[in-house]
Amino acid sequence: MEYAEMNQEIGRVVSENILSRDKAALEYVMSSPDGRWFVSRLLKNCHVYSALGLIRADQSMVLDANAMMVQEGERRVGLILRQNILNIPDGASLMYQMEQEARAHDAQLAELRRSVMEKYRE
Repeated sequence: MEYAEMNQEIGRVVSENILSRDKAALEYVMSSPDGRWFVSRLLKNCHVYSALGLIRADQSMVLDANAMMVQEGERRVGLILRQNILNIPDGASLMYQMEQEARAHDAQLAELRRSVMEKYRE
């Protein structure tokens, strides 16, 4: 019985240590604009904010079961990261700030696209 209790205690101590380091690392990353940019791009690449499936050049969707399974695995990673961020102190406000910064950047990219398109219309 003592051996089982020792293993449980080891598991608990190790888990708490890893959780503490994970939280500290996420707080560090999310405290800077560059860190929030990286996390935002990672969540986007993990399909956290989009439908699963392959998108053709004409923007139509192809439902490929194998591709969707891969994307679902990627989404799972993104959802775990998102939840871990929400669990840190001020996580919700940091997520909101990150999303606002991402929207502002998307607006800048849209403006860049428009300016390039206007150049070619002339």
